[in-house]
Amino acid sequence: MQDNQSKNKRLAKNTMSMYVRMLFLMLISFYTSRVVLQALGAEDFGTYNVVGGVVVMFTFINAAMTTGTQRHLSFELGLPDGNVGRIFSACFNIHLWLALLIVILSETIGLWFLNAKLNFPEGRMTAVNWVYQLSILACVLNIIRVPYNAAIIAYEKMSFYAYIGIIEGILKLAIVFMLAYSPCDKLVYYAILMMLVIAIVTFAYYFYCRKNFSEIRYSKVSDKALYKRLLNFSGWTLFGSVANMARNQGVTFIVNIFYGVTANAAIGIANQVNAGITQFVTGFQQAFNPQLTKAEAAKDREYQTKLINMTAKYSYLVILFCSVPILYNLDYLLTFWLGEYLAYTREFCLWIVIATLIDSISGPLWVTIFATGKIKSYQIYISLLLLLILPLGYACGAFGLEPQYIFAIQSLLNFLAIIVRLYMMRGLLQFSMTRFAKSVFFPICVVTILMFPIIYLRSSYQTLATEFSRLVLQSIIIVIYELIIIILVGLKQSERRTILNLIKSRVLK
Repeated sequence: MQDNQSKNKRLAKNTMSMYVRMLFLMLISFYTSRVVLQALGAEDFGTYNVVGGVVVMFTFINAAMTTGTQRHLSFELGLPDGNVGRIFSACFNIHLWLALLIVILSETIGLWFLNAKLNFPEGRMTAVNWVYQLSILACVLNIIRVPYNAAIIAYEKMSFYAYIGIIEGILKLAIVFMLAYSPCDKLVYYAILMMLVIAIVTFAYYFYCRKNFSEIRYSKVSDKALYKRLLNFSGWTLFGSVANMARNQGVTFIVNIFYGVTANAAIGIANQVNAGITQFVTGFQQAFNPQLTKAEAAKDREYQTKLINMTAKYSYLVILFCSVPILYNLDYLLTFWLGEYLAYTREFCLWIVIATLIDSISGPLWVTIFATGKIKSYQIYISLLLLLILPLGYACGAFGLEPQYIFAIQSLLNFLAIIVRLYMMRGLLQFSMTRFAKSVFFPICVVTILMFPIIYLRSSYQTLATEFSRLVLQSIIIVIYELIIIILVGLKQSERRTILNLIKSRVLK
């Protein structure tokens, strides 16, 4: 009991740390993106993003490796006799090989593509190539950082992770002001400064791990069976990453074919709104993921089940809490942000947020399945299911349906994916779907239904924000209503008591 209480306290502390980090970085991001655009100008800002995008094309492999590294380190820490140092060294070697592969691809195919196929403003190719080389170096540093980043998350040192994220945000903010005193081409100067920030943060991760984790030391590992196991896991993770990339890019191409570039631009705006909302739950789930993996390693099924159900419910409620006031005042917010916004933007925002809201329940499910290491069947079934959006989306366009139907279908597929994950967990872990339905599905459905009075007010009385003061007033009323419903209906009495005790210990001490 005491052990679970200490775990819960650590989870609460880690979650709060991640929220502070996310809020700060979100504010910095909104401010710096606008000021950097003004400082560089539209052409140079677009050039920087295009050049960096060429390198990013080769780094989707790194996303698969990151997931695998975090899983293996967390799992090893959950074992009574785990050898964390050996796993870390093997993962570090794999990332070095990956960095070398990306350098080779970037300096051959990528360099040719950059200079032969992409269009840049006349007379800017020298600056473009400087930025490209700096982007490659930054990419390599990011790849080398991954094992250290994964170690910090596996050891659940979220406070440091939050602090270093805040420092990174401050450094990027400083870059904004340093651009005014550029001693050379502003675009190249900006790329140099961004690369230096990445280098500073990478070395901070390295020194922190060296100082605080005695197991995180590089040593020679030549166990072919270990590398085969790590790469096999990452290979199936890579399969899922490729499928996810194909789904996202495929939807973009389908919308472009049938509805034009204006609709693509509306998707981009909707994705930015969605990203702002989902940042809150991303940090929240990241605080829980190491505990989910360690629970699987220890085969602590009771604690594992409670943690899965709690994370799934809380994830949904967090996104619902953030999204309702935003979606309610979406017209005003889009007008305030963009002026006269594009057609379909509002509809895309609505359905993309709904799809993300549903998908948030899946976070602890797939993390737990990954923790078992048995992901081959999972990746095949889920990837094939989610890729159904491509033929179904194409059919929507071919039959002349409105483009938002594509994202409505995506929401349905996300829900079906939850059912598939639950069935797979029942087979792998003897996980109770009935208990999940009572603990997660029932309360979040009731809370969601009780949000409909807000929608009714909006549609019947048109109490829409037309000025900032009304926006603030309406948002306060909605937030108070949400809190009452979520606390009284969405949470159990024990959960309300835990949150109250947490507030007392953290705020009133």
